[in-house]
Amino acid sequence: MSKDHSAKHDRQGKDPIVSEITETDIRTVLEQYLRICESPENQKNARYWTNAGEPWLIERWRGVPATNSGAFTMALDIAGYSTVLDIPCPAYYETAEAQLYGQMRYHLWEAEYFRSNRFFDTTAFASLGAVWEASLFGANTIFPDGQAPWVDMRNPLLKDRDLSVLRTIGLKSAKLAARMHQFHERMRELTEGSGIRAMYPTFLRGPYSVATQLRETTSLLMDILDAPQFVHDLMRRITDGLMVHAHERAEYLGEEVAPAKLYNDEIGTPMLSNAMYEDFILPYEIELAEFHKTVTYWHSCGVTDDFYESVAAIPNLRMMHVGPWSSVEKAADVFGKADIALDICVNPTKDVYDRTPDEMRAKLQAIKAACDGKVRYAVRADGFQIANTIERDLEKIRQWNDAAIEVFGTVEGER
Repeated sequence: MSKDHSAKHDRQGKDPIVSEITETDIRTVLEQYLRICESPENQKNARYWTNAGEPWLIERWRGVPATNSGAFTMALDIAGYSTVLDIPCPAYYETAEAQLYGQMRYHLWEAEYFRSNRFFDTTAFASLGAVWEASLFGANTIFPDGQAPWVDMRNPLLKDRDLSVLRTIGLKSAKLAARMHQFHERMRELTEGSGIRAMYPTFLRGPYSVATQLRETTSLLMDILDAPQFVHDLMRRITDGLMVHAHERAEYLGEEVAPAKLYNDEIGTPMLSNAMYEDFILPYEIELAEFHKTVTYWHSCGVTDDFYESVAAIPNLRMMHVGPWSSVEKAADVFGKADIALDICVNPTKDVYDRTPDEMRAKLQAIKAACDGKVRYAVRADGFQIANTIERDLEKIRQWNDAAIEVFGTVEGER
């Protein structure tokens, strides 16, 4: 990683403002990114992932580990890139040109400044972040400065237990759905002949996560206690809607229904018990797994130890997320036996910004000791935003990068 962390846009020189991005600007970064994808270093990194070369189908690529001796990846959050690279938000989510150009720029920055096992594939994605699914059902969305969009939880769509306000889902049935469709069409034009493919995204969030965005978490938890049939009716509507959209997407692209992903940051103790998960959530996740034939990834940043055995029963699950507050040791035991890979995520503040290099190495060594030889796994340090200064925070990230190289020994040579 370069010592000059404060220098922005090193690879591209002076960048145009959003309104001035030209097709020539975009072609330039596409050509640079293709060279990264075709580089010998990137091809070597493919060996660490069973899905290298498979489109991730949402913006932020994550690898399904192929080895039980570990690998690691690193990335900033879009809010971090907004600060470090002057990628303007919400403009990044307003035009296909701004998003494609910004996306390529932060890929190039990652390739230059991080030395990890990240695999760069030849794809680009239209993205509306975590609001995509709920917006299709009619949820209100907000686009804050310097951040990814979010659902307006102060004004939830389902203020009452009335499902009639839910919009019928379809490929272009809502304002943001039409924007996503237009983004994909325009990105296909912009990438034509470049060697980079524009991908139409799949759903990211699982049905319970969408339910919390439509109803609001506290209200939904009260519904589980006071109106369980309403919760099942809501989960039914969401699950059916997700399957309808997946089918329409496949028909539009002339492809098979893509594998599912189940992101559910709202699933965790103490808010939910495993009995509640098995009653109100798991049956719908299993239904989606059977419809999609594969679930690439189950994700929650919550405390999920109590749910491990139940999640492992989801058919054809390829990878389980283990968040900073969950047990790596238990995950290695449960999912190792089921041959389900682990995506182990550290806390960007407590494990990186607040730690010394020795403490970082100790953290990584503890993970390695828990997993080596037991389960396929990788360690991911991402979601970084600038909490202090750019120089200070990127220096701490560099220290983590050096510690991971030392512990895992999976990066060769100098960039």
